[in-house]
Amino acid sequence: MSVTTLQRVRRDRHALAIQAAIGWCIGGLGPVLVLGARDLNVPRYQLAWLGSAFGFGLLAAGLLGRRILSHGAEPVTRVGAVVVTAGVLLLGFGTTVPLLVAGGLLQGLGCSAFLIATPALIGIDDRARRLAMAVGVSSIAGLLAPAVVALADRLLATGRIGLIVPAFWLVVVAARRVRAPEGLGIDRPAAVASSKPETMAADTWRRWAVIVLVVAAEFCFWTWGAARLVDSGVEVDTASGLTASFAVGMAVGRLIGPRSLGGLGPVSLGALVCGTSAMVVIADVPVLLLVAAMALAGLGIAVLYPVSLARLLDDPALPETRLIALAAFASGVAITVTPTLLGLLDRVVAIRYAFILVPVFLAGAVTLNRRARP
Repeated sequence: MSVTTLQRVRRDRHALAIQAAIGWCIGGLGPVLVLGARDLNVPRYQLAWLGSAFGFGLLAAGLLGRRILSHGAEPVTRVGAVVVTAGVLLLGFGTTVPLLVAGGLLQGLGCSAFLIATPALIGIDDRARRLAMAVGVSSIAGLLAPAVVALADRLLATGRIGLIVPAFWLVVVAARRVRAPEGLGIDRPAAVASSKPETMAADTWRRWAVIVLVVAAEFCFWTWGAARLVDSGVEVDTASGLTASFAVGMAVGRLIGPRSLGGLGPVSLGALVCGTSAMVVIADVPVLLLVAAMALAGLGIAVLYPVSLARLLDDPALPETRLIALAAFASGVAITVTPTLLGLLDRVVAIRYAFILVPVFLAGAVTLNRRARP
């Protein structure tokens, strides 16, 4: 194996490790909300800031992404590993609401560093396939996290301890040196302005807004899926495990990929499947049907983020470092607003009615996606 190939393998392993941490942290958001409310004996809405705190980290990455990337992928991932580890430890062992919220914020800051570092680690060689593999590992970790948390809740003092699992491999990430590839191509100059630059700017905005709406719909399930199951009569520890059904659907959907979605296109068909499933989640249905609907929602929404992200990154109007930062900022906006909005709704109506936001968000995403130029 040549030195260049060995370096590429090491970078890929690094990317897979940090994407696994992202998936684990996101997959644990819903369980930690219901378990934290139980452990601290507080209403769930007091912990609605957990998901939003995660989003604040992404907002910071979006605002500072280009400057952060200028320091290189390796230091960004090493700092991110330390910050995520501190965050999951606070979420796992925190005994007050402020400590849990601080853990969510640190987790979000670290994961946002991972998000913007991943394209830099992978580079431009065979980029699409390698990015898809990294996102797939993230989905698998998101699938495992709720199950591990549920098991830990049966065996240990609290299932929140299961959230600290990424700390074990992030220690290796923080200690290992990895050279980022030369000539990433992420600072390509903006394309020559067209005769209608305002249209190009509008298309960039539309592609950015699609990511906001898609991530917002996704986080309705990640953050409040367990709470919806609890309200249907499921025990808290069991609900934490059953939320893995959504992650199962996402993992399967990302394995199938956009090419299997037929003529309607990945965004339209995925939105239709997820939106229809959300309507079942809203209805007063048996738990088994509710779990199946969550799995089908995950299957439908699985490809929406990767496809929407690829469309934004392909925009020739801006340097790619700027586009990566814009994508992180889009996710941050969605993750900051959505959990808090659902938490407010949880105070006035049953949480299942709040899931009406999912088809609303997805309808907006489909509309804007169709209006954006190919």
